Amino acid sequence: MHNTTRHFSTARLVATTVAAALLIAGMIVGTSAARARKSLAPQPSLASKSWQITFGHGVPMRMTVVCKKHGQPQLMTYWLFTYSVANNTGKDIYFNPRFDLVTDTGRIIPASVTTTPAMLAKIRSFTGNPFIINPMLITGRLLQGADNVKDGVAVFAGLNSKDRGFRIYVSGLSGETAVQTDPLTGGHVILHKTMELHYSTPGEAINAKPTIILLGTRWVMR
Repeated sequence: MHNTTRHFSTARLVATTVAAALLIAGMIVGTSAARARKSLAPQPSLASKSWQITFGHGVPMRMTVVCKKHGQPQLMTYWLFTYSVANNTGKDIYFNPRFDLVTDTGRIIPASVTTTPAMLAKIRSFTGNPFIINPMLITGRLLQGADNVKDGVAVFAGLNSKDRGFRIYVSGLSGETAVQTDPLTGGHVILHKTMELHYSTPGEAINAKPTIILLGTRWVMR
């Protein structure tokens, strides 16, 4: 009886060990595959292959305003990302920017492109920049030279107290593209050279005054 129990315990231990080893091996293979896919993703060229707009930006700012919703006052919180663009490419460029904010919890928040005149006035007053162009109107031909610099703003809503960091992706700054095959559909996907800015907010994004820390900036294909 004792021998049977001992053999059963040994067999169960061996089975458990084998299962754990297979699980670890699967995790390693999965991680390696993910890294391999990431390494195979197109990367921006070191020397730009196409036109590239000169881009400057400020630190993201949180603005809280009272808005009316269904006739009732409601406190709304927005994050403002101010920027400027200059065309030093040697030719006029059609400027069509896109801004996406991706939180550290994985939520994607596109910048609003609908800004009322009253909201724009509040943004200009809050940022101290009376030259900020309405996001609805900034798309268009960007003329060459310092006299034609445009100031804009990306407006994001929807961050909550759980968010401790986010990335802002800015496309439309470069004409560089790459084609990648979609592993699910087999179709071709066009990727655009995009600026990625990684920020940390040690304080809660809503309930506490956050300290915004820029962790890094890089170009990616997205």
